[in-house]
Amino acid sequence: MNGLIYCDTRQQKGKHENIDRWFEKHGVKYEYRKLDFGDYMTDSSNVSIDTKRNVQEVAGNCGKDHARFAREMDRAREAGYRLVILVETPKYKQVADIAGWTNRVCARCQRKRMGYCNPKQSMGCSAGHRKPMTGATLARIMSAMEINHGTRFEFCHPAHTARRICELLGVQYDG
Repeated sequence: MNGLIYCDTRQQKGKHENIDRWFEKHGVKYEYRKLDFGDYMTDSSNVSIDTKRNVQEVAGNCGKDHARFAREMDRAREAGYRLVILVETPKYKQVADIAGWTNRVCARCQRKRMGYCNPKQSMGCSAGHRKPMTGATLARIMSAMEINHGTRFEFCHPAHTARRICELLGVQYDG
């Protein structure tokens, strides 16, 4: 099925230039417009795709931005769409694999742990902030979101994101 892919205008500038280039190289038609949920959709599918550049971004959405993230999932469901969260990472294949993920950013100060943040300390980082989210906690939250909000988390290598978007939306592409 051929179709025009709509890309959300509110995405971070430059974040998805590689996807735009892949679309152009493979004859995929797309245009930017404001979307109420997700980053990519088409008129010919009831799937909306929200891309995440890595697991750390998902952890932020499932942690401090949990309520906003859940509302976006619910908006998609209420509009008759299934929201697929496409996480760009070659390391993980399914939500259960995330339990082995290690958070490298302090949950409060947003500094990368380089000796002063330790998730095994009772308080978290040396500045006294709370412990960063663990992989096991993140996996439980993601599983609950799939059940409670009708969404699905998928994982793909960043080089395959554009192709996977086309597959999920049912949009044909050249070779």
